[in-house]
Amino acid sequence: MNVDAAAPTPTDVPARRRRDPFVVLLVIAIGFATMAAGAWSFGAFAADDAPGLLVTRRDPLLPDLAMGPIEDIAVGTTENGDQRLRFSATIVNVGDGPLIVLARRAWLGNEDWSVDQWMQERTGGYSMTATGASLTYGGDGHGHWHVKQVEIHQLESMDGKVLGRLVKQGFCFFDTDVYRPGIAGAPEGAHWGSRGCASTLDTRVRMGLSVGWGDKYPWSLLDERIDVSGLPDGRFRIRQIADPNDEFEEADETNNEIWVDVALATLPDGLREVKVVEAGPAP
Repeated sequence: MNVDAAAPTPTDVPARRRRDPFVVLLVIAIGFATMAAGAWSFGAFAADDAPGLLVTRRDPLLPDLAMGPIEDIAVGTTENGDQRLRFSATIVNVGDGPLIVLARRAWLGNEDWSVDQWMQERTGGYSMTATGASLTYGGDGHGHWHVKQVEIHQLESMDGKVLGRLVKQGFCFFDTDVYRPGIAGAPEGAHWGSRGCASTLDTRVRMGLSVGWGDKYPWSLLDERIDVSGLPDGRFRIRQIADPNDEFEEADETNNEIWVDVALATLPDGLREVKVVEAGPAP
């Protein structure tokens, strides 16, 4: 399938990941007012707003991160003739407990974040462990904090050589789509939202992904594409990996990736089409 890769109109982007310019300006104005009053963080949550009582670790309900099926695969052509392979990606949690990440920094402008994982205990309360994860601020339409490399999306040759990756290598995750509503612990409605991704005016960030839910990045979002202009026709593999650096504790570390093989072909008019040849098993 070949499609036009021109920048999508606002109606092309799902409402759950759109940014209203008026709301952004209002949030910034409130942020400056809050700072003037002496507060350091306003957008994500109160400074001491943990998910629950902190207790000694005994038997935590661990999350299990994986990637859902790769969808909406297409090749688009930009105005200057460059060809982009684009697709949707969904990180999912199929574990026993939610993925909860709390991060904080000492002061505004400081890029040194401490990032902790909170785990729900079977007997009540939450235990906590420090992680090696770090944050990066996502501009260019995102306007919030991302966890670096909580996902990797890449294109490979059939012998495993990495040919390209998304420019965007950071993600803020929250509940956008039900993935496995029938598993134990899955809430009926979304519990974690985009507010926890915070802004430049925050010193606290809180992200979460509920059991049985996923966070879908649609193909139309900025940077959700890989340049294939110089690639010859042939078969290639798209691979998506959740938590590639094993920075978060999970129930299963063996099911973090998914792949799909595609065939690229040049049409008589010079445009490229892509067809799915084979798909790996979904978690």
